[in-house]
Amino acid sequence: MPKLYLEHNKLLELKGNIQTNLELYKSDESWLGQELSVTPSNSAQLKVTDLKKRSADDLDNAIRIYTCYKDLPYTLASDQNYWALLTHIEYWQFMRERWPIEEAQGDPEKFIKTRYFFGQKGMYRNGLSRLWWYVELTYDEAMADPYKYTKLLLEDQDLAGQTIENKYLSRNKVAMRALFEILDYVGKQQKVGAIQILTGKQRRNLVRDAAQYFNLSGVVEMWDILSSKEAQEKLTLWVNAYLKEIGVYISSTTQKIF
Repeated sequence: MPKLYLEHNKLLELKGNIQTNLELYKSDESWLGQELSVTPSNSAQLKVTDLKKRSADDLDNAIRIYTCYKDLPYTLASDQNYWALLTHIEYWQFMRERWPIEEAQGDPEKFIKTRYFFGQKGMYRNGLSRLWWYVELTYDEAMADPYKYTKLLLEDQDLAGQTIENKYLSRNKVAMRALFEILDYVGKQQKVGAIQILTGKQRRNLVRDAAQYFNLSGVVEMWDILSSKEAQEKLTLWVNAYLKEIGVYISSTTQKIF
């Protein structure tokens, strides 16, 4: 694991001079790497294979960066100084391909603060740390496919952001994984034709309402102290009632999530 760490004074300098350095963010070479005499190596081998759909490799890249930095302590995983150096040097070429400021929508300075540093959403929007946290919050080595939940999370970029940026869900793995079981169940019900295909808005609403349900029920009984059976029973009742309420059932048959 690389030991690179950006000194805080340098971080403040870079973040305070984004407007001045805008043209440097269009450079194919890591200007900060040249300044600090550090050569980028892309040690996790991150890639962008489709410039027309830059998010296409997010799942693969998330697994790659998590594998490379699997033992990263939370003190660094949540530290802007650490990720800012990686975005500016180690993975500069990847960042230029995945998050080119030439295609920034809106204020380019805000775009750079968000993707190359930590913006208002912190580590969950940074171009690299977001990938690591996608896996950290979903990886389960006890499962036949440890990345099952990661794959569910990244099926939809909007849902991925909505999920990990929810403060309650991102801090409670039991609730997070319960949400993935709901999404998995809904997907299976769609495949067998038991419910209508949920639109993007309906899926986003499902995540929002599920998160609200977890929040409210968590006030009464914490999800992290429920047994697996108890969590399954609560989820089965909630999701079937929810799908019935929004009127997507094609038949009256309801099943268990698990």
